[in-house]
Order: sequence, then C-alpha cells, then structure tokens
Amino acid sequence: MCQFVETICIQDGKARNLRYHIDRMNRTIRQFFPHLTSVTEADLLPQIPQESGLQKARVVYSAEGITERTFAPYALRTIQSIALVEDNEINYRWKSTDRTPLTRQREKAPHADEVIIIKDGCVTDTSYTNLCFYDGHEWFTPDTPLLPGTMRQYLLDQGLIKPRHILATDIPHYQRVSLINAMMELGDLCLDVSAVEIIQNC
Repeated sequence: MCQFVETICIQDGKARNLRYHIDRMNRTIRQFFPHLTSVTEADLLPQIPQESGLQKARVVYSAEGITERTFAPYALRTIQSIALVEDNEINYRWKSTDRTPLTRQREKAPHADEVIIIKDGCVTDTSYTNLCFYDGHEWFTPDTPLLPGTMRQYLLDQGLIKPRHILATDIPHYQRVSLINAMMELGDLCLDVSAVEIIQNC
C-alpha cells in the first residue's frame, strides 16, 4: 500500500509553513487517491501540542486518508562532512514513507556524515534535505531537486534564494552550503564547501 508523509515543524505550539504542506499533500492526493477529498488545516493538524521549543509533527496518509499523527522533540543533526554520490536512475518525486532510494545513497558513503546526490551530473538533494549554495553575494538552490521541499518553496517565494542549474563540478565555486527542510531554515545547518568531498564517491 502506498503511504505518504508530511513532516511539519511546530515552533512553540505553532505550525510553520502549513499552507505549503497542505498544497503538497493535496497534489499527492489528486495524483494517487483521487477518491479522497482535499485536506484543510483542521484535517491535517486538528490539535497541536502547546509546548515551547521545536517539535516534529509527522502525518502519514494513504488511500484510507490520514492514518497517523505523531509529535516528537527535534534537534539538528551534527554534520561535518558531506560526500558526493551518483545515481542517474534515482526517483523520489513524491514524499513517500518508503525512503529506500534515499537510504541506499546514504549507504554508499558510510565514512561521511551526509551525502549530496548527483543525477546526470546535476546537484539534487541530500538524503533528507534540499540544498542552497552561497556564492558570496546570493543564495542559490539547484533547479533539479529530487523532491521540491516546502521550505525551499517558501524561500523561493520570499525571494531569499534563487533557482540555478548547478553541476557537481560547480560546487567548488561556492563558499557555503546550507541544508534546508521543513525543520531547518536557511543557515540553521551551514557548512563551508570544503566539507564536501568532491571526487571520492562520484
């Protein structure tokens, strides 16, 4: 059975970028479960724990509708090294609970804390985030993500980042790389590009 998931950031009892999650969820429903009605904010998170700090909400849904809602405290991972891995066949267009295509990439570089997946020579995503690169003046996000995330779309809509075609060979021309997802804003997890191993796994 196909299952999909939305991961939503809850900051001090308030959901972040909820409209973007609803939009993506409804696109998925139209594609895979057209018999279901569109979801609203009340459907997605009818109750939010009113706790201080950062919480990760996980909403799982399938042909039966929403089947699971969980909340858990969230802390950033520590990442100091990133390896490039290549897969020209990888496909993760929809946010499925089956993350096998992504975990396989992570397993290619056990010596690194995280990987950047290269497809047809182009920079896509890490195993769990979108990417932004800083050239000393502006932030750019690859125009070839595996899964266009909600934080990525929010930052694009706000004009804080710009889309750009970025090849693996372009990475050394940037200064910084920021990993972004629903739980991490631009700059929350940021490394010098020197932390990216360019050759070993790609």
